[in-house]
Amino acid sequence: MKLIETRLGGRPDRAGAAFRKWFPGTEETIEADAVIIAFGFLPSPPDWFVQQQIALHANGRVRVSAAPQQRFQTTNPKVFRRGDMVRGSDLVVTAVFEGREAAQGILRYLGLRASPAH
Repeated sequence: MKLIETRLGGRPDRAGAAFRKWFPGTEETIEADAVIIAFGFLPSPPDWFVQQQIALHANGRVRVSAAPQQRFQTTNPKVFRRGDMVRGSDLVVTAVFEGREAAQGILRYLGLRASPAH
């Protein structure tokens, strides 16, 4: 995974999004077996969703399973989604709770057990 330091600045664009400034020389590469990606408030599915067979609702939100054992699993069984891309804008506490629920689904999919909360 490649990372680069960014900061918000400049004038917002026509949609009101803040400009992101990249800082050359701050690039870093981290090896990873899996990556969990977090997107923003509005559905803006990337092009690779089609290639990965991740289905969307007509409003652009991601389709996920509501089944207890596969909560938040997309139409690609290896991809789990949660947050604004599924529900739309909501409270942070809802996102945290559902993020934990999605993590449980990922662990079940991988055949692993979660450690008890402390």
